[in-house]
Amino acid sequence: TSYIASNPIRYSANEAGTDVEEYVKKLQAVLMANDEESLSYDIIEDGSIDGEVFEYYYFDEDGQICIAGFKADECIAVYDTTVKAKLIAVIRYYTMTDVSRSTKTMIVEVYDEEEITYLRQEGSAIVLDTSREKNPVLHNITVRMKDQDGKFQEKPVVPWTHYVNRRRKHQENRDDGMVEGMGDLSDLKRLMDAINKAVTGKVDVQEYFKNPKVLFEDLDLDDLILYDSEGNLITDVEKKKQYLAKMWSTSQILVGGKAVPITWDLQDQHEENTINRLIESLLDQTGTPHLRPDQVGNAPSGIALKIIFYHADIKAGMKIRHYGKGFRNRIRIITGMLNRKHKKQWDYQAVDVKFSKNMPVNLVEMVEIVTKLVGQLSHEERLALLPFVDDPRASREKLLKEQDEEAERRMKILDPDALEDKEPTDDDAPPDDENSPDGDAA
Repeated sequence: TSYIASNPIRYSANEAGTDVEEYVKKLQAVLMANDEESLSYDIIEDGSIDGEVFEYYYFDEDGQICIAGFKADECIAVYDTTVKAKLIAVIRYYTMTDVSRSTKTMIVEVYDEEEITYLRQEGSAIVLDTSREKNPVLHNITVRMKDQDGKFQEKPVVPWTHYVNRRRKHQENRDDGMVEGMGDLSDLKRLMDAINKAVTGKVDVQEYFKNPKVLFEDLDLDDLILYDSEGNLITDVEKKKQYLAKMWSTSQILVGGKAVPITWDLQDQHEENTINRLIESLLDQTGTPHLRPDQVGNAPSGIALKIIFYHADIKAGMKIRHYGKGFRNRIRIITGMLNRKHKKQWDYQAVDVKFSKNMPVNLVEMVEIVTKLVGQLSHEERLALLPFVDDPRASREKLLKEQDEEAERRMKILDPDALEDKEPTDDDAPPDDENSPDGDAA
């Protein structure tokens, strides 16, 4: 999750134009208002653990576009049984607790393309909840869809996104309208339990032998009179043993004929090797890089880093395809809501969703590569190769603006009157006098 989501996901325009710039600004404002960076990270993290996660889009009472995330244990996605597997509804269920009556009631909400249906539990049955508004204002959301002929059509959509980490294998030939996701750790439960058991056992042994143990010879505890640090008489035999062991280790007192500390040579190399082998197996099966000093070394090259992250890149590529599909659906729905709010016809395909992997990069090598590509690739394409450039198009425009400002500054220094002597624009030009005679000089 951290490899592909610790760096913010970028939403950049792939088209030029004033209308597209306005659309991207409105979209970025919605994403920023909903803390999209944290929300997207939680989406990928929860989906990787639970196998699936949900996201709901709605207008609040002020007409602002809002995004809410929900985990898999409170939502059910319903698809049609066609080959295309279209999302036709999302069922959300949760429990309401009445503290005054000490009762719990299950609430069910069914979201489809047209309305929200509310239900509640009464006894053992689920009935319609008529106390809540059946179809809230501004629930119906439509999106502009471009068909294969390039024509746009307005189609209703369920205002939810169902993110699936990976589908279960038994659902390849599904016929029940349900799509269930599978978490990354589902196949590794036994291995993780073995690691926890081995580590816990080793810690328990170390904790047991951490307590001081002293063997006292020729000592009668029944007749021995001892007082604790507060001056209270100690009468319990076990407490006398603990007090003697503690005081002997700190003050070196000697009671009785002889006091011998009991030491233990903890031979835990076998347990340590077992834990290391289990961890290595877990890293191998999850495709996690082994970032140890003996493998990384000093200043590894870009090729060495790619080899270390090879398996992680394969897994990250699969995740990017799965979650990228969901994020594109997020942009599609939000764009439909923006079109409705601002009475526009913006196309969500004008925005690209880009992930930025959090892999260590040899920036010196990257800059050298970009420099050598001058004349082979455009400026924006070269900027896109650099991991620290979020929006190549905006960076290019900012650079051109700075160059123009610098050129004007230099021109003003060299010739202060040059900028002032520019020809007046049409708005500043004096109006022509139609009544003036031809050839009349001023």
